[in-house]
Amino acid sequence: MHRGVIALVGRQGVGKSAALQAIYVSLVMRQEENRRRILESKTKIQENFLWDHVVLFKWRGERELFKSLFDETHELSRIFNLEYRDIVWQRIRDDERITDSEKYEQHGPGSLDLKWAQAKLGSFAIDTLRREAWLQTLVHSKVVLIDMPDYSKTDRRLLAKDLEGIYWLWNMVTHYNIEVNIVIAIQNEMFRDHFFFDKMEKAELEPLKPEQMVEAYRKRFKAIKPFTEDALLTLARMSRGIFRRFLRYITLTLQHWETKRSGPIDTTIVKEAVTVERLAEDMELELAELFPKQSDLRLQAVRLPMRLEESGPRKQTELVEELGMEDCAMSRLLARLELHRYIARRREGTDKLVSRVLIVRTISGAILQERKHTHSYSSNLSGFFGKHGRAFPVVPSCEA
Repeated sequence: MHRGVIALVGRQGVGKSAALQAIYVSLVMRQEENRRRILESKTKIQENFLWDHVVLFKWRGERELFKSLFDETHELSRIFNLEYRDIVWQRIRDDERITDSEKYEQHGPGSLDLKWAQAKLGSFAIDTLRREAWLQTLVHSKVVLIDMPDYSKTDRRLLAKDLEGIYWLWNMVTHYNIEVNIVIAIQNEMFRDHFFFDKMEKAELEPLKPEQMVEAYRKRFKAIKPFTEDALLTLARMSRGIFRRFLRYITLTLQHWETKRSGPIDTTIVKEAVTVERLAEDMELELAELFPKQSDLRLQAVRLPMRLEESGPRKQTELVEELGMEDCAMSRLLARLELHRYIARRREGTDKLVSRVLIVRTISGAILQERKHTHSYSSNLSGFFGKHGRAFPVVPSCEA
């Protein structure tokens, strides 16, 4: 893939930022190895050889973006400020309204007084030059990794505004025929109802399996005490593959257990500490999408998958009895969960057998291999990136 936008999609807290970090490290290591080979071979070094061909940063709105770039709290502040000073100095040199003596006093871009430059060029010109410098900062890279913030269900207007900023960047890239890949990490619950999403390749980040989360805990702490194996597995199932939730639920359980101190932490203590109501609250974005007008089914939508995780496939009539639901309500619940591929049903005699499903995601129709951990996932996505040469023209104007 020589130029495109890739959406790295996953539930809130699933590890999108960690996946971007892994991709970044993988590509930087490859870049450094290529540099080492070129230096050892004494091949003629290209002009853009020393630039970072992959960049990673957290997305910010325009006002916050430029504030962070100038106060050097942004990940790309150093590169941006070099570009910005060069671009402003070029505009100063070309401006016939500014006398030669005034230009001489500034010496060059390194010692340029930016407040003086703004007074001479005007706020509108400076705003245009800032956008131009930001674009120049990014297009030196072959891969741009953007970590978008997590949004609440009431933040769709903010999301749309942020997407417009990225779309502006993409329009500039397309207009000037710049070969760069943009990878955007965005939560799955918000990946809809915007035209820009249709222009993106979609790569979905799978949640971890409960067994993988328990194994990660065991490796980190060398043991599972004070939890029992079943208790830790129950916490992992409650977390639905979201490691951030897993850690939060462990903390809640430990705090609850400290008030009792009655032996090891078993599944009873876990369910006292992490209630169904708490699970439903943490899954609000997912459940609101599944049941926008049926809030009474949201708690049952938490209980049912948990029951299937614990006991395996169950007959539909058994679930009706165990969850205390009416047949018609259970049918509506299962139909919605099946539509969104949380569960699967198959007929068994006069009844239906209900089971949890492991969803296999696709990237443009190609099956993604099951992700064992973040680094193996990064190698899959790295396959999108080919060899890119570039010759970037000077941008005359970058008005939004």
